[in-house]
Order: sequence, then structure tokens, then C-alpha cells
Amino acid sequence: MNGTRPLEGKKIAVLVETEYVPAEIEAYRNVFGALGAQVDIMSRLWDQQKLTFVSDVDNVAENSLQATQGKLQIMEVNIDFEKVDLNRYHAVLMAANYCSVRLRYFQPPNGSPIQAEMARTAPAVKFFGRAMRNPRIVKGALCHALWLLTPSPELLAGRRILCNEVVISDIVNAGATYVPSLPQNERPTPDRPASGVVVDDDLITGDSYKVAAYPPHPYIMAIKDAILRLERNAGNGVQVTSRQALATTGQTSGPKKVLIVLSERGYWGEELVGPLNVFDAARYTVEFATPTGKRPRALPPSFDPDFIDPPLNRPVVSEEMAQQTKETDDVSPNRGPRSRRLDNPKSLAAWVPERPYWSHPNFVRVMEAYNRGLSQLARDVHDYDALLIVGGSGPIVDLVNNQRVHDLILAFYRGGKEGGSKPIAAECYGVPCLAFARDPLERKSIIWGKRVTGHCLEYDYKDGTGFIGTDFNMGPPPYPLEYILRDAVGPDGEYIGNFGKEISVIVDYPFITGRSTPDSLATGEQIRKVLEDPNHVRYGW
Repeated sequence: MNGTRPLEGKKIAVLVETEYVPAEIEAYRNVFGALGAQVDIMSRLWDQQKLTFVSDVDNVAENSLQATQGKLQIMEVNIDFEKVDLNRYHAVLMAANYCSVRLRYFQPPNGSPIQAEMARTAPAVKFFGRAMRNPRIVKGALCHALWLLTPSPELLAGRRILCNEVVISDIVNAGATYVPSLPQNERPTPDRPASGVVVDDDLITGDSYKVAAYPPHPYIMAIKDAILRLERNAGNGVQVTSRQALATTGQTSGPKKVLIVLSERGYWGEELVGPLNVFDAARYTVEFATPTGKRPRALPPSFDPDFIDPPLNRPVVSEEMAQQTKETDDVSPNRGPRSRRLDNPKSLAAWVPERPYWSHPNFVRVMEAYNRGLSQLARDVHDYDALLIVGGSGPIVDLVNNQRVHDLILAFYRGGKEGGSKPIAAECYGVPCLAFARDPLERKSIIWGKRVTGHCLEYDYKDGTGFIGTDFNMGPPPYPLEYILRDAVGPDGEYIGNFGKEISVIVDYPFITGRSTPDSLATGEQIRKVLEDPNHVRYGW
């Protein structure tokens, strides 16, 4: 590596539109160019060969239209981001000021209701969103630039950012954490920078174009450092996942990324809220998935503090958990960010391929397609650090005997370093998903020989209690969960019900299992410990 040109051979994309700031663009060209990088200025060209964009005017001359016009600059752009290979770039930057507002334009349908997800269809939103999902690309956004991401709030949830003050409410509503800069007379820390730049692993943000435009160019230097850090990690064989790499600005660790699978038939509120509180406190990125991409809903008894659980003959929902579940389940127009995080879960039906029937008339070809889909799923899973399947009565219906759920679990089971496994957690009636996750040829459960916990026989209900308040009630559970787990672990494993004990959480790596509602917070804590301590492979037995 050339010491004076450390970014030699690297490519940087800069998205622009009208109302760009000339000093910012000039700094990208000059400073990155001096570091050896190729800077490509690009935009949406609307099928044109090139477009001309007009700059911003910071200080309009009073009573002088001519003086004001004299301050304007123009820039021709001939690269259309819709026609470039995103993966050839080492960094993608969204220019400051109102460029992002213009680039997130989409054409609303005539005469049809407007849905929030329609804003995701803007080409620039999709392009930058793909970059956000690629942990090998450094992303940068200054000033108002994060408005390009607010149509996709899951990409901001849990991220630490800095932006212009007018954008704060939008990024906080998306679930991000605003990290303000310190006054000049206070000592900076990793959480409270003085430079006007915040580094959150592969996402670099700042409060003004000035941190790019003027020496010592802290924003550009942070992007340079991040590019080199990701390159070093790749060269050392470190599997870099989004937000996991160590930052070079004093942060001691990088947050992890967890995928949470929820039933569309009803999850138990605390079994989501408990672990989610732990993940948010640890600043993990959290993404959600459901069988068909529908928004998951909490079971009504799980946010009723007066609900009496029949097997225990006492309330099982605290006032605090009831309130947090209500906030999470809220779908009203004025709801808060806690609820909005669940609006657009990943669809397992769209993501994970369906295994064909053996009797399919073109079986060889469709089986080849299925296996190609599994290979892509394995690559996708590399971006996650752990999987959690939330319990409640709903998983009995749409998760436990769902082949796509089984294949997702197997992808995590086989997806760790050197053929190992990533942490896989499940709670309550989510645990039998593990029992039925099996290679279709070997047909032995992946928890064979392991220690697990789950809903024990003494806590099973006899009627449709678990589906109270839903539009679907199948009555009592169709199987005793304890019996399934005892059979699935085999003679060398062990089912541990811990009947009569308040908490039952078992870690037998890579599995973390929680028995029921009171174990939710403890399950989240054990997931966190497994993620942050490679030696934490056993707990509770």
C-alpha cells in the first residue's frame, strides 16, 4: 500500500442532485483524489446521457438577484447510479443539503391510496439501501442526507448517527440514536464527538458539509479509515458483518446484528420485548421476519396485566411489559418508533426457497433451483450474528412445521466460521422449530444430543387460552411440547423443564432456549453474553 496514496485503486461513489454544495464536491474530488481514490459523481439521469445540476446558495445577497445568481454554480453529471455495479465501489456517499430530498422522489399512483412503503421504490432509496445491506461498503451521509434512508427505517434502527437538526425527529422515529457533538470546551468521547462526525462501523455521518469541505476534513478521513479497516479485516480473514467491525475512533466493540422471526398468528409480547430491550441497550441492529411479510401482532392476553394464566392461576403480565407490548403492537397513525420497526418485516416466503414435491414432473430442474436458493440464503445469513425465534401460541400454527423456517435455522446452523454455527435462540413455542429443523436426508434433529428447555407439561393449557382475542382459535396446543423436545434431543441430550423454578434458560452452544414468558429478558441476556464472549457456550445445566 502506498503510504501517501492509501486509497490507490479504490472507488468512491457520490450521489448528487440540484442544490449540491460545491465546496463539498470539490473536497471529495481533491482530497480523495490525493489519497489515490477514484471519485465518481453520479445521479439519476432519467434515461438521459447527462444532466446539469445547479448548486446551493448559502448566503443570498440582499436586494440583488444578479449577485445571487452569480453565486450559483453548475455541474454536469454523466454517470447514472442505476447503471453502475454497486459492488465495485468501496464507499457510497450521499451528498449534503437537499440532494437527498430530490433523489428520494417517487411517482405516486393516480387515484390510489398512498402507502408508506411506496417511498422505497425511489431508485436512489433502493440503491443506497443495497449499499447499507452490504457490510463491505462504507456508507457516508452528511447534513440532510439521511432523509434518503428514512423511507427504509429498518436500515437506521439501532444506528448511532449525527445529522442536521431538522432531520433529528425523522431519524429518531426510524429507531436511530442521535449523538450530538460536544461544545468546544468539553472533552470528546466516542459517544460524544467534538469533530462533527460519528463513526458507527460501516456508516459515517456528520452534521454539516463543512466537516468534508474544510481542513482537516474529518469526515473524509473517517471514510478513508473505515475503508482501510474493512480491507484489513478481509485480509486477515475476519468475517465482517454490518456494524460489527471495530471502529477506529475509540469505540471498543462493534454492535451485532440479530434476525428475529415472529409468527403472523400472534406472538407473546414479553417474549419479543424482553430480548429486544437487551439488544437495543447493547446497540445491536435488529431485523424482523415473518412467514409471508405481514406485520406481526401481539396476542391480546400478553398486554393485559389482569390476565390470569390458568396453569399458574396468577397474572403473568406486569404493568410495565403490558405497556411496552401495547406500544410495540400499536398500529394507530400517531404511533411511535417502537411500533414502526415492525411495519415491514422480511418475508420468508419471498426470501427462502420452497422445497418442491418429490413428484414434481420437472423435479431435477426445480430441485436445482431450490438448492441455488439455499446457497444464496447461506450467503445472506453471513450478514447476521444470531437468530431468535419468538414464542407465543402463534408459532404452533405458522412456524413450527414451516419448511422455510427449518431451512433458515439450518442456514444459521451451518453458517458460522470454519463450518461452525451461529447462535440460534428460541423461546416457548418457538423451541419446537429447532426440533423439526433437520436435513431432509439425515432426518435427525439438530438439537439431538443437546440440552434445551421449553414449555413443560405442567404449564400447558387445556383450552384456547393462548388465542384469546384473535380471529383464529385452534383450542389447546395440538401437542405437548415437552414430549417433542424429549424425543428430539435423544438419549445423549436432555430436556430441562425446571418446573417450579421461576427462570429456565439453557445455553448449549449454538442453542439458547427459554422456557416461557418470565424467561424472556434472561434469554436476551444469554444471547448477548454468547455474542460478546466466545467462551460462553454453556449455561443453566
